[in-house]
Amino acid sequence: MTTRDIGVAMVRLGAETLRALMLSDARLVSRYGFSVARRAGLACFASTTIRAGVFNHVSGYGTFAEASQSAIDAVIRHYASRERPTAFFEVLVPAVTRSDRALLERNGFRDGGAIFQCHMRTSARPPRAHAVPRLSIAHVRPPDARRYAKLASEGFDDRGPFAEVFEHGWIREIERGRRAAAFMGRMNGTPAATGVLFRGPGLAGLYSGSVLKRYRGRGIQNAMIAARVAHGWARGLRTFYAWTDPDNSSARNLRDEGFRTRYEVHIFKRVADA
Repeated sequence: MTTRDIGVAMVRLGAETLRALMLSDARLVSRYGFSVARRAGLACFASTTIRAGVFNHVSGYGTFAEASQSAIDAVIRHYASRERPTAFFEVLVPAVTRSDRALLERNGFRDGGAIFQCHMRTSARPPRAHAVPRLSIAHVRPPDARRYAKLASEGFDDRGPFAEVFEHGWIREIERGRRAAAFMGRMNGTPAATGVLFRGPGLAGLYSGSVLKRYRGRGIQNAMIAARVAHGWARGLRTFYAWTDPDNSSARNLRDEGFRTRYEVHIFKRVADA
């Protein structure tokens, strides 16, 4: 796979992961008016009650779907039919060409800048092992799914709809999904860290990586990254990715574990709907 092939597969798997999380519980779908639709191959996420961008955006432009005027028109019509502002386009830079980004701009969308960095590990070198004193890392089994989900929310300091949606999503994936492998790190037996490996064709994404505040600064996140890569490595995977806020501690820890920053995710917002 070329770097671009990996980028396309990464965006596709990211969209599939979010779709699974948003639609995991019929009660939450009804409560928040969630929908995930395909228009011209693009994944259109929407909520009728939550304005947060993660639940209202368009994925795949210029990567797993065509970047074209007809695709943009189809997206605008879709959100208009739901009486919602047109969601922002999630654009992988520089995988999406300048000309394709310029097409969005001619349609009234403006580059709002990078919201995520995309890190990839494609090395043929196996992950290094980490030994953190008093830390144990275990694969989460279905009976511990709820405990894992609550711990992840605490690690990210998530509350309200975010916590509710992602907790239900991870519970469903751990209990019934086939592509997610969740891990919990414990310090002296006390839950301290979380992380999921979400597998796709030929690659896997690292999601839900968090460490409780009182346990940070001890190398735990590096150990959790390495454990997930090792899990995928043992199953024949050699390509891994993760998204982080730009140049934060998670980004630095991923680089320590052999990841390299290859792309940025930019948001293109429609000025008319601002």
